[in-house]
Amino acid sequence: MGKKEYSNIGDDIKDIIQDALSSTDFKKLNQNITETVNRALEEVKKSTRNWNEGKDYSKQYKNINNKSKTYDRPMEFTDYETVETKELKQNKTVEKQNNYRSIANKKTNLITKSPHGRISGMLLIVFGSIGMGLAIVFSLAVLILANVIHASMGSLEVSLGTLLFILALCIGMVAKGSSLRGRVKRFRQYVQRLKDHPFCEIKELAEPLGRNSKYVVKDLKKMIQVGMFLQGHIDEDGLYLLISDEAYEANRKMKEGKRLQDEEQKRQEEVQRQRVIDRSNPDMKAVQDVIDEGQQTIRQIRKANNDIPGEAISNKLDRLEIVITKIFVYIEENPKEVPEIRKFMNYYLPTTLKLVKVYQDMDAEPIQGANIMATKKEIEETMDTINHAFENLLDGFYEDTALDVSTDISVLNTMLAQEGLTKKDFE
Repeated sequence: MGKKEYSNIGDDIKDIIQDALSSTDFKKLNQNITETVNRALEEVKKSTRNWNEGKDYSKQYKNINNKSKTYDRPMEFTDYETVETKELKQNKTVEKQNNYRSIANKKTNLITKSPHGRISGMLLIVFGSIGMGLAIVFSLAVLILANVIHASMGSLEVSLGTLLFILALCIGMVAKGSSLRGRVKRFRQYVQRLKDHPFCEIKELAEPLGRNSKYVVKDLKKMIQVGMFLQGHIDEDGLYLLISDEAYEANRKMKEGKRLQDEEQKRQEEVQRQRVIDRSNPDMKAVQDVIDEGQQTIRQIRKANNDIPGEAISNKLDRLEIVITKIFVYIEENPKEVPEIRKFMNYYLPTTLKLVKVYQDMDAEPIQGANIMATKKEIEETMDTINHAFENLLDGFYEDTALDVSTDISVLNTMLAQEGLTKKDFE
């Protein structure tokens, strides 16, 4: 039943009523309305059967092809044209009816095969139209009877008020049914647009409808809410429809990664901008030179560590890299400490890097002789000493901080005691 046929049901009932009123013959009124209702319900049943019997059309089409092969005589051109046209039309009908189902089957557990409102919308239109017709009939009948028997205005108003309420209710049913059927139609258009993809841009869904993206987003959210897209999601920006949890999670992770990447890029740009400013200051330029040199040393230690397979030495180099990194982080935050690490920068750090490179070269030798093994062992033991010394250097940077904290605590305790707020004062 097409859209025009749904809207003509009410018109058919109105015509029946008008004929009865014109002829003042109400004998066949009930019979004619009943036939109209039964015809409408039969169309509903046919629509339901067609939804579930798409494969039967394909079989019929196949049987037609098989039968065409059994002809004993050549077809005349006109006969062939008639059969071919019939087969093509039937093939197009089958393709049109099964197109939505084939897409839905490919997206098992993602798209419902029975969209919300497909049947209920149809029934609301049918029964709403019937109710409208009956309400009009009874309203006219009440008016006629009121004129004939001279009924009181009070009873007439009650009767007409009730019928008008029923009429309004039926109009609402038709409107609701049309809305549901319209949503089902848009749902199928969305599915057709998705094809085999797990996501689609909202504006691509909006263009064929002639609607804006805001309308389509609201429409899709309602469809997701009533279970038409079983795992449907709208992304946070309202730009994409994603019909599976997996696609939504992948989209979320991609956006999170992009956000972190943008934040890191902004941070790097800020650091670079600050370095440009610092280099214009002679004192800060000296600090930045120290930090750059330290970072270069850290990169060389990390590269050597990656090239050396031994677990024991790798653990020592990991520890060394962490300590040196922390030292330069502290220097960057406290530029006044640069003079304190001159010896560290000019002797300890270059010597340490030299030992690491010697170990790396010896470890790469294919034949590990006694001298090589002894030298490597001595370097490994020395690395423990170096790590301990560098940790003491880092700890020494916090000596002034510890002293300041201790002084602040002492002053605070003295002030609390003077105010009588310490624990002793309450004992």
